[in-house]
Amino acid sequence: MKCFLVLVCYILTISSSVFALEAKFTSYLRGGAGLNLEGGQQECFFNVGIPGNFLRLGNECGFYSELAVFFINKKADETDANYFKTQMRLEFNSKGARQWEPKADRDINQIEAFVSAGGFSEVPGDFWIGKRFYRDVDLYIFDWYYFADMSGVGAGVENLPLGVGRFSFAHLIQANENLTTSVGRPVLQALDLRWRDLPMGDQSLYLWGVYAWAPASSDATSNYVATTGYSFAGRLQGSAFKGNNNFTLLYGKGAMKDFNIYANSALISTDDSQNRAWTLRAVEDWSKDVTDKWAVMIAAAAEIGGNGTATKNYREWQEVGIRPIYFVTDRFQWVFETGYSRIKNDAEVAASGESIGERALGRVSISPQLSIGKSIWMRPVMRAFLSHSFWTTSNRSFIASAAPTFKDKNEGTTFGYQFEAWF
Repeated sequence: MKCFLVLVCYILTISSSVFALEAKFTSYLRGGAGLNLEGGQQECFFNVGIPGNFLRLGNECGFYSELAVFFINKKADETDANYFKTQMRLEFNSKGARQWEPKADRDINQIEAFVSAGGFSEVPGDFWIGKRFYRDVDLYIFDWYYFADMSGVGAGVENLPLGVGRFSFAHLIQANENLTTSVGRPVLQALDLRWRDLPMGDQSLYLWGVYAWAPASSDATSNYVATTGYSFAGRLQGSAFKGNNNFTLLYGKGAMKDFNIYANSALISTDDSQNRAWTLRAVEDWSKDVTDKWAVMIAAAAEIGGNGTATKNYREWQEVGIRPIYFVTDRFQWVFETGYSRIKNDAEVAASGESIGERALGRVSISPQLSIGKSIWMRPVMRAFLSHSFWTTSNRSFIASAAPTFKDKNEGTTFGYQFEAWF
């Protein structure tokens, strides 16, 4: 399969030159090798229930890469503003245990395949149809797309002029691949609305709203009730305290309580708690080149919500992190990262039936780094890292899901090497 996909990419590349199509490539790669200081391969520590990868420096296990190709089928020019573009992206993931890995330790996925077009005189906006990343900003040190991430399958129109901003809407369709009912494979549909670039002094405002729904259905053994949900959010982006700032508030209900397209599209009639669940989230992300020698990233996020159940309903979590970077020279830096996270979910109970209570995870990491240039965002980078994580006893079984070596411990240390590149 891998060889076939590589061959397809090669043929498409050759074809693009034969038919004078312009092709561009973009890629993201990260990976490395590491040890846990118990003597085995590196294991990573996650506070399960908090999205993303809390404090990712020194806590990324395995190899991950994306390869995307863009074909400019028709380029806009002075005589015709219309353009057509085709895009495909493949994702490769492996555990990184050795150079050649068995199938169980690696996978390949097609994560983007869509056509976009715009510049029409007949209708305004830019159109797209297919499978794509349909998302906005990420919180880098938590490796988390927290706002307007509805990546999936569907169609949409972008960049429609509306007042002083730009408006976009999309229709997303997410199928349940594990179930067939009276309607076929149940699907969650979502209407996604975005209004961006609204001026607010030194910052700009981005508004985002979604309505999602799935119909009732049945099969030979069960009845499934209809589900609906909605979310709305706002993000302020711009200059604050002479740094780059993002502040976001989000509220989601029902099928949109997690602010994505992955809610259950077939709610069994005996448990429709998803329809009553809700989430309120706040995120702060600030970064700045403070002096000629120092730069810093600061991130904080908090969430409260209800599970929609009659009992054990409440949940909450918080996390905060900071990554200072010291530039010894333009090419050599010291990177530090530390922070703390906690989560409490009333639905989490021990075997005895008692509530697990609060679970916490913290981390301190240090990394000498070689970079292509002097900036927070310059890539590629090559680094060695030493990372120490610590957690509460109540978190042991959750930590063990990704780090079984540490199932009876409250701390763990990892050492290794890592690279990150995008181009």
